[in-house]
Amino acid sequence: MTDINFNIDKPDLPDDQINKHKDFKKLMYNYQLATKPLYKTPLYKLKNNRILIIILLVLLIMFIIVEIAEKEKEQPKTPAEQEQTK
Repeated sequence: MTDINFNIDKPDLPDDQINKHKDFKKLMYNYQLATKPLYKTPLYKLKNNRILIIILLVLLIMFIIVEIAEKEKEQPKTPAEQEQTK
């Protein structure tokens, strides 16, 4: 078995170190952020806006690819191309 040492008698923390962590606004912000579901948070309010930018770029690229594919389908084939396909 392993030897586990529990330090029950820890010294008290100094007041300046305790006061450094007393931030009620930050505590409330973290609580509200943790309790609000991610699917209810708009993308532009997330801390990391890169997610929104990546999603928009992917959608733009998909739109461009679909538009190019539709233009190629609409263009009539020239007589030379039609003979090659036969």
